[in-house]
Amino acid sequence: MFVTVVAVLCRLSAASSGSCIEEIVTDSNMTPEMSMMQCAIGAQAPLAKWMGEHPIYHANWRLDRYKCVPGRYEIKGHA
Repeated sequence: MFVTVVAVLCRLSAASSGSCIEEIVTDSNMTPEMSMMQCAIGAQAPLAKWMGEHPIYHANWRLDRYKCVPGRYEIKGHA
């Protein structure tokens, strides 16, 4: 089954509360061995690493939540 990992990221500043966006982190094309169960159980550590290495999201953003979505996912804009 094709799986997409979607992170919901929110700005840290109080002035921009409610300012959250979705970002596709990875999918089964990039990580072929990933299943829904592997995503649900083991995505936290890779998400933290991704945020730390990302040029935009490593500072002033927090991971609000993530979701494992079956199939391809289209970003809807603000979360």
